[in-house]
This record gives sequence, C-alpha cells and structure tokens, in this order.
Amino acid sequence: MNVEEFDVLYAIHKNSGNIFCEDIANKTGYEFSKITAIVDELKKRGWLDNKITELGYKNLNEYKVDNAIIMAAGFGLRSLPLSRFTPKGLYEVKKEKLIERQIKQLIEVGITQIIVVVGYLKEQFEYLREKYGVIIVENDDYYRYNNISSLYAAREYIKNSFICCSDNYFNSNVFEEYVYDSYYSCKYTEEYAEEYCVTAMKGDYISEIHKGGSHAWYTIGEAFFSKQFSKTFLKYLELEYDYPETKKMLWDDFHIKHIEELPILLVKYSDEIVQEFDTVDDVIAFDPDFVKYRDAVLEKNAKVKMKVPDIFEKYEDIERYNSAITNQHTGRLHLNENTFGPSTKCLDVLKDVTLQDLYEYDMEPKDFLVEEISAFFSIPEDDIYIHNGSAELIKSVFSIALERGDCILTSDPGWSYYASLAREKFCDVYEYDILKDDYSYYVDVEDILKKAKKYNPKIIVITSPHNPTGCKIDGKAVEIIVKENPESLILLDEAYWGFAEENIDVRRLVETYSNIIISRTFSKYYGLANVRVGYGFCNSKVKHIFGLDLPLFRESSISRRMAVVAMHDKTYYEEMNKELNGIKTWFIDSLNQLPSVRAFQSECNFVAVKIEHADMKQLKDMLWKNGLLIRLFEDKGEPVARISIAQKEVMEKTVHVIKKYVLNEMG
Repeated sequence: MNVEEFDVLYAIHKNSGNIFCEDIANKTGYEFSKITAIVDELKKRGWLDNKITELGYKNLNEYKVDNAIIMAAGFGLRSLPLSRFTPKGLYEVKKEKLIERQIKQLIEVGITQIIVVVGYLKEQFEYLREKYGVIIVENDDYYRYNNISSLYAAREYIKNSFICCSDNYFNSNVFEEYVYDSYYSCKYTEEYAEEYCVTAMKGDYISEIHKGGSHAWYTIGEAFFSKQFSKTFLKYLELEYDYPETKKMLWDDFHIKHIEELPILLVKYSDEIVQEFDTVDDVIAFDPDFVKYRDAVLEKNAKVKMKVPDIFEKYEDIERYNSAITNQHTGRLHLNENTFGPSTKCLDVLKDVTLQDLYEYDMEPKDFLVEEISAFFSIPEDDIYIHNGSAELIKSVFSIALERGDCILTSDPGWSYYASLAREKFCDVYEYDILKDDYSYYVDVEDILKKAKKYNPKIIVITSPHNPTGCKIDGKAVEIIVKENPESLILLDEAYWGFAEENIDVRRLVETYSNIIISRTFSKYYGLANVRVGYGFCNSKVKHIFGLDLPLFRESSISRRMAVVAMHDKTYYEEMNKELNGIKTWFIDSLNQLPSVRAFQSECNFVAVKIEHADMKQLKDMLWKNGLLIRLFEDKGEPVARISIAQKEVMEKTVHVIKKYVLNEMG
C-alpha cells in the first residue's frame, strides 16, 4: 500500500466507512479525480465495497498504532525548585495536568495501551493506573543515564508506537489511530536554537540532524516508530546498550548515530500546535496563571521539612555567611577588591607553568613563600603559616579554638563573618563599640577591656584597618588587650594591611605573646583576590596547634609564585597606593562638600559614607541603576554606605550620582 492509498483508506475509516469523495478530499487534500482512481483500485483488490472490507481492514491494520510510550522519568533540573516536589509531567497547565492531557488525547483516538515510564518521584504517577488504565514501567537508571534508558526499560512495548515526552502540551489532538510511516514532528525557527535541527533531507525523509541551528526545522513534540523502524531501532539498542556512551545518550542522538538505517519522515507543525516546556518560565509565558500553581506547590512544600540525619539536625537553623554575588565586572565597589589590580609581572608566572606544576603536589621540605615572607617582614619562618585566603585562615582559627558554649567578642559595626563562624560552633557573640566623631571612626579600647572582663571571651577579634569603617587601632592598645586577656585568643585581622602605614609591631607581639594570631591576605593590597593566598603570624609554640586545621597540601605553587612576584614589585604597589589614596582623598573631600553627607577618613581602600535622613537603600538602588554596586552596613541602627575606591572616572561618576540623589531626591 502506498501513502496515497493509505490516506484514502484511512479517510474512509474516519468517515465511518462511507465513501464520499468530498469528505475524503477534505481529509486528504487530494483532487476528486485522484480519489476516484484510488477508490477504484482499492475496490479491484477487494479492500472496498460500499465500505472497507475485511480484507481492507486486514491491510489497514498493518498501520494501526499499537500503543504510546510517554517518558516521564527525568529530574527536570531546569525547572528547579518546582520540579523538586512535582515532576514536570504533572504540572497543571491551564488547569490540566500535562500528562493527563496527552493520555486523554490518545484515548480519544482509540489508543488504549499507554505506557508511562517513570523514575524520579515515581510514586506520584501511580494514580494513573486506576484512573486511565495505563501501564507503569519503572526506569531504575533514570538518575544516572539519559532518556535512551527509558526506551530501553519499555523496549518490550515498542512496536507501532508513539514516543512522547510528558512535558509537551498539544493545543489540538495530533494523534492518529493509524499512521503510515515513522515520523518526527518539527517546528521551524528563523533564529538560532539549541535544538536538534534538520540539516538534510532525502525526499520526505530526514537524512541529517545536527544540534543547534537557524532557519531550520527542529524536532519537537511526539515521534512515531513504525514496526519496521522499531525492529531496527531495537536491534541496535540491544546490541549497544551496554556501551557506556550509549546509556548517556538522548534517544535523539542514538537515532542520529543510525540515521541511515532508520529513515524517518518530517512532519511540519506550526507554533500553535505544540508547546515544549524546558523551564518554569516557559510555562508561565504560555500560561500566566501557572504562577499561582507554582507558588502554591512551593508554599505547601516549604512547610514540609525533609528529615536530615540526627548528626546534622543541630545545624538546620544555622545560616552560612555569603558574599554579595554578581555577574557584573565593572563598578564593583561593594567587595573591597583592589580594582587597580595586581602588578602585571604576576602574569609572567603563567608563562613558565609546566604540566609538572599541575600534576605534582609541592612536597619540598620548605615553602618558598614562607621563606619570602620571613625575609620581607623579618619574622622567623616558624612564626608564619599560609592558607588559601584570610577568610579560610580565620575559619581555621575558629574551628580549632571554639567549642559549644564559648563566646567571642567582636566589633559593632563589623564584618558579620566572624559572628557567622561563631554561631556555626554554637557560640555566643558579644560586641564592643566602634565609635565616631565628625570625621573619623575609632576603636573604643576601654569598651573592649570592659566587656572582655565581663564575658571572658575565647576569642577577641580586632580588625585593623577596620572593616567596614576604615579606622585603625594603635599598636600599644593591641598589646594592652593581649596582655590583659591571657586566657583569650586575640585574632588581629589585618586583611587591609598595606594601604596605610603599619603602626603595630607584629614581630614583637608574636614573639612575646602566645595568645595572639595575626591574619593577612594577598587579596586586597596586592590585588590577587582570585589567587586565594592568605598568610599569618603566631608564636611558634602554638603554630602547630593551628596547623591542625590548615590544608593538608600547600596552596597552589602557581598562586604562591604570583604572591612572591607581587611582594618584590614594590615600585608598582607604592605607585598604585599613592594613586588610590589621592583618589580617596578627593572622593572624601568631594562628598563632604555636599549637604547632609559625611564621608569618614579611612586607612583602607574603601570609605564609609553617611547621609542624614536618607533612604540609603534607595541610594544603593540608584547607584546600581547607574552600574555602581555598593554595600550598606548598620551603625547603631543607622544605615551607612561602604564604597570601595576605584579609578578616578568611576569615583567621579559615583560622586555625581550621590550628588544628584542628595540635591534632587532629598530636596
């Protein structure tokens, strides 16, 4: 039977067996003369009389669809977090579950054997057995292999079969009771699409498909496998399924691999016929009311807590400290990065990198960076340790020093990271004051001593220069605090060392006292934030204790070489710092000329800015709209901006926006 004979015979079947040329023409699009000729031929064969004969149906039934296989086993990763609770096939789109809509459309055309292949959240599909009489097939490999594994799980059912995805929405019923040959439904795209695009044809059959393309038909919706197609497909599937690369394939890729032996027609659909939903946003674009469904599901499941192992229960209410994320690479005045960057000589290190540098651990008896730091600061090597950034160094100190029930003393305002680490160890947090006058912030040393005596903290955190205010503490004051609190560990965080003259004799402190540890980094002054190298000083008698939580292997030798190069390029960093401080002075003076604005003196690469009676969040948003990111902190309940110093044109733009806000928004 050729395709035209099939079309006419099937049209008669759909017309209740009646042979009316006009009805057949409406269904097939053929001219009356062609229909008459075909009908005459079918009658000669004994396939038609007044209606389709028994012999006619015997031949037509070769094309009868045996079943439909709906793949519904996947995670739906691009639809998280909604797909964490509901499989995509069970999403309610336009008040109808996606998979139920397909099942009803299949049943409507007489396809009653429907196989649903499940895996992720498989129990949610169980109700379909009773409601629609479907066959549930479990794909136990859904979590590690691609959807070829779903067809493999349902291989015994693949005959004359529709192959469907549970997350498709068909506006009209595209399914048929009889299908002439294998096909893949396709839609056309003018724009580039990361889809399986048809790139070559042999007559009406697809001969070449590639991933990604434009001005092309791309596969979407359902496919149909004829018995012959299925036989060949299953032959290769049985033969190759145990190959590791096969299991990782989409069935589309497996078909492409054998496309010469698996001819398949291209059936063209308009945009209105089928919708495919990869993400929740795709669904919302099609059905705006889906937002209500999504929110209801998420709200319902927010109240249901997954049982975690008992050992982790104590951490359920602990919040991790997170930095301010952004994909913006300009106007980043919120992370205190050194926007002037490191010495360009640091890049020269990469020219000499070898494969050996990548695959070997650095197991040399001595750390060359420790040797360089020792020579640079005239501090014994035994008093120096290295970590991957000062944040990790501080975390190691807290990990070793604190136990449940201890407390720490830190500043208010201050970097909330310290408090976050303490709470992870179930420790209390007390605060001492950072005060201010008209022009500067300063550390209230008397408050530190008073509260240290009251609370007996395990750790006293001192940050100098101080984040987020920019002030420094005098070295003599640090020694008083260390000396008067012998049972406390004094953590002196000098992450912003280098931007101002050193006024603390760190060598004397670590050689004289065993209860102080000093942390520094190459991230700020040296501009190597993404290289992740921190270092610190402490008395050699206790260094081995803190070493218990240091990384097992040294930080990357490539990163450490860059740190050494930076240390030796004193000329670049002196010039950089001179330029930065000149811009900082101009920035502070410019802001202080504005009414109600106070920019405080700073020993760092950032400035604290307060504006009386201002909506600082509104200012932050206004700066953001102009491509400038800043950070706000609370000072005794009042919001204050912390703004990093960047190149002159960036700071001029910042002043311009703040001035506009002050003069226009605040009247």
